[in-house]
Amino acid sequence: MHSDNTNLTDSNSKTPRSVASFYDDFSKRFVDDIVQGNERVELQLKFLLQATPAEARDVLVVGCGAGQSPLLLATKAAQSARVVAIDLSKDALNLAQRVFGHRRIEYLEADVISEPLNGKWDVIVFPDSYEHIAVRDRAALHVKLDGLLSDVGRILLTVPSPGKQRMLKESGQGLQIIDEVVSLEDLRELARSVKGTLTYFNMISVWQTNDYVHAVVERGADRPGEITQFNMVPIKGCSKRNLWIRGRDFLRYRLRIGVIEEAWKRRRLMKRLQAQ
Repeated sequence: MHSDNTNLTDSNSKTPRSVASFYDDFSKRFVDDIVQGNERVELQLKFLLQATPAEARDVLVVGCGAGQSPLLLATKAAQSARVVAIDLSKDALNLAQRVFGHRRIEYLEADVISEPLNGKWDVIVFPDSYEHIAVRDRAALHVKLDGLLSDVGRILLTVPSPGKQRMLKESGQGLQIIDEVVSLEDLRELARSVKGTLTYFNMISVWQTNDYVHAVVERGADRPGEITQFNMVPIKGCSKRNLWIRGRDFLRYRLRIGVIEEAWKRRRLMKRLQAQ
């Protein structure tokens, strides 16, 4: 498969300040995601939980958004790890710190390419953020990652599939200020650039069939070792809706339980944000 570097958005005209401003405004949507839930994020967290070694000591999250992934990594996936979560948006970081703060998570306003991130990282996570780095900047990013990744480190990525990105482009809505296609060959190039191996690539179905990709790049993968939880990642992210689940969902709809529950969650969240 050849790399598809079709420019979905005019990334060449975007400055770091304009990108940060866009995500400050975009972060307002995160409250709805927290209150209502987001299937994409839920499947992302499930993947990260299964793909992160429990013994990881240093974890870097690039583009942490509202902060769900750093909290999961610190409290469930790697419970002894130092987690550093970076983002360009001050507003997103403020929300993440206030709602998903933890003593082992450090939230930083930083650009992964241009700013120093000292140390070696066992796990580097791109939670739906790699596609928001312009194609022209990927070579510099890969050089930076090559220096940051530990000898047996891994990079975990969740990205929209190429088909999903093309569908959004055709519809004229849904794309962010920088939103690139990430193909299988792009991920293989990332692996080559950091002297690693693309050990996992899976197209999952969130809202449409095959609309998202989960992937892992590992260093040291050419050396066979002990089977870990990573080797048991589910093939697809869809859960079965049996008769009991369908009946429960029908009652929730008829009794408007979901609406009441959402309103209660929203009040609690807003009260928490206002108190801080």
